[in-house]
Amino acid sequence: MAEFSAPFDGSPIATQSQWSRMARRWGLDGVHADDPGATALKVTGNGTGNVSLAIGEAFVNGFYYKNDATKSIPITANTGSATRIDTVVLRASMSTKTVRAYYRTGGTSAPTLAADENGDYEMPLAQCTVAAGSSVVTATNVADRRWFTDRGAVPSVPGGRRPSLKGQLLVEGTNLYVGDGAGWQWLASQGVADGTYIPQWSAGTTNFHWGTLATNIGRYQVHGRRVDLTIHVVPTANPPAYTDPIQVALPPGFPADPSLRGLFKWSYTSTGSQGSGLGIGMIQPDVSATKIASLRYAIPTGSSASTTHSLTTNTPWDIQTGSILTIDGTYWTA
Repeated sequence: MAEFSAPFDGSPIATQSQWSRMARRWGLDGVHADDPGATALKVTGNGTGNVSLAIGEAFVNGFYYKNDATKSIPITANTGSATRIDTVVLRASMSTKTVRAYYRTGGTSAPTLAADENGDYEMPLAQCTVAAGSSVVTATNVADRRWFTDRGAVPSVPGGRRPSLKGQLLVEGTNLYVGDGAGWQWLASQGVADGTYIPQWSAGTTNFHWGTLATNIGRYQVHGRRVDLTIHVVPTANPPAYTDPIQVALPPGFPADPSLRGLFKWSYTSTGSQGSGLGIGMIQPDVSATKIASLRYAIPTGSSASTTHSLTTNTPWDIQTGSILTIDGTYWTA
């Protein structure tokens, strides 16, 4: 197979096929419009024997098309006994060397679009429903089927944003914004779609584990500086009876913001007759920014008061094989 590259002096783009192949790499086929609500190349019906094509511009199979005045396109009469579904298309034709709008008749379903990149290639603009024995299309019988081409995301620096364009994406640092025509609205920030790790457990300065074959998994997602975290444990061994509070490490590389105290909910279910419980987990920055420092639960002390205590490996439950401990919540990173 011969190699080809262009355009260079002495190696130009010499054929329309070469141009089409090159131009298709620049962007997607579609109508140029700020948003789908724009009227660019929109097809409308008014109950006559024609549909109207609005002014606008498009790319079709790598070729440029412009309609600079409202164009009437004749409807093919439906002489059959069933409702017919037709399509208005833009057709790029290698043989006629043009891009033009055409009305294509279908049947009980819309016609199949031509998709020969080296022959005829069609892009839909509208779908028209024509009643049996009719040759007219009303406004309600036209469904918009335009493809739109994108402008891509544009980079920006803080304080130097361009005016907002509706539907335009803008990247500033690790943040993504979308324009609404009046301003730039935050859309997303760099993060981690889905991550897992093996949590490290401790009691005071002593690390411990829940058994060699225990289920011990942490799953997290990062959205900008916010981390969603779930930790799930099913022990296969009874750890020693430590008196210090149970602590568990946060995902590596995502320490907590030391100016905030993150809170989690936790639940415990015993396999024995010890029952179950609920409580709150806390990230205490003065203790550690890389751990949930304690899992707290409340014990009533009277008719309207209670005291809170830290969960340990043996209080108020003797955590053992088959029990389930789940921690779930959100915190902010530094």
